[in-house]
Parts: sequence; C-alpha cells; structure tokens
Amino acid sequence: MRRFLLNVILVLAIVLFIRYVHYSLEPEPSNQPDTYSNFSSLAENEDPADYDISYQEKKGSKVLIMSPHGGRIEGGVSELVRYFNDDYSTYLFEGLKSHDNQTLHITSTNFDEPLAEEKIKEHQYVVAFHGYKGEKKNTLVGGTDRKRAKMIVRALEKRGFSAELASSQSGLAGLSADNINNQGETGLSIQLEISREQREAFFDDFYYKDRKYTKTSEFYSYVRAIKHVLEKEYS
Repeated sequence: MRRFLLNVILVLAIVLFIRYVHYSLEPEPSNQPDTYSNFSSLAENEDPADYDISYQEKKGSKVLIMSPHGGRIEGGVSELVRYFNDDYSTYLFEGLKSHDNQTLHITSTNFDEPLAEEKIKEHQYVVAFHGYKGEKKNTLVGGTDRKRAKMIVRALEKRGFSAELASSQSGLAGLSADNINNQGETGLSIQLEISREQREAFFDDFYYKDRKYTKTSEFYSYVRAIKHVLEKEYS
C-alpha cells in the first residue's frame, strides 16, 4: 500500500510539473511596453513561421469575431473565436513561438495588420476577445456598443459567470477611436477581456496544443451566452 501511495504521489507530482512548465511558456501580457509599435515593424523582425494570420468569411455576416492576440499570446482566445466560425466571419492573429510570445503582442490601438484592417471595414460590428491577468474568474465587457455590452454582461451573469461592464475610464474598455475593434462600418464593437483564471476553466488542459481537444462545459456555456445576444441583436 505504501509503495502504491508513493507511486500515486509521484505521478501527480510529474503531472503538476508538466502543467507548470506548459503554463510558464505562455505567460500573460505584462505591463511592459510592446516590443513593436505596429505590424510592419513586427513583420520586419519576426520569422513568419512564428505567427499565423487567418480569416474565415461567412457570407452575409454583419459581425466579425476576432482577436489580435490569439494563439500563445493570450491563451484561450483563439478557441473562443473559432467557436463562431460556422455563424460569423472570424479573424485571428496568433503567436506560435515555443516561448516569448509576448514579443508578438501589439496593443489594439496600434494593431494595423493589413488583412485585419481590410476585413474589419467590410463588417458592421466587431466582437473582440482578449485576455488579462487575473486570479479570479471574471470578464470585463467593453467596446463602443455599450448597450449590447450590458446585454452580454447580463447574459453571462444569468449563466453563473462573473462579468461586469468595463469602466469607461479603464484602459481595458476598448473605447479609443484608434482601437482596431472600432474600425468597422458602424464603429460599434464589443470587447471581452477575460481573466486568466476564467480562461483556464474553459479547458481541462490549458496547454496550447491540447486546448482545442479539452473544452469544458463551462466553455460552451460561456460562448452560447454570447451567441444568444449576437443572434438577437445583430441579425
């Protein structure tokens, strides 16, 4: 029995160590200035194999679901965006490095990747997913479409999630005219800033390569709450 317990403890220790290594390779955005102030500077200095730009068009979609910080930049947002592939147009800029993906982070007010700029202007509304450091489950809902942002908050709360309207004074509110989210036909956007703790709860394994295979019921409850509002308001 003692040997069995020791083996169990050893296995658990190995699993926890592996998870720690995985997570340490995907740190959250820091408060340090971005490495690059625009996309052209990033493209000149980074290997194209270290990031991916993707756009999937849904004919007739008024809405573009997007994130400029996908992949391993802000973990979990790519999976959220891709959930909407069948119903709306989607765009992703994703970090693919084995480490140091924060060098690929360009803040939304400076993000000027050409395909993103082109496609956003072709849609009436933009819904953007982001991640922020946070040890408690929470979502800050911002963007210029304050009416629908409030509806998203209520929809998430109804399903048991912690959510709040981002203060207009907050740097996470997404209200700047320079924000890539606000370059659509109407200028109306919804920006969801999701805490690390909440994003981790969307997956059984938060490691980049395993996330798409390990979505939890919490993930589906979250995205369905958002989808319900979009279907009602942006149809």
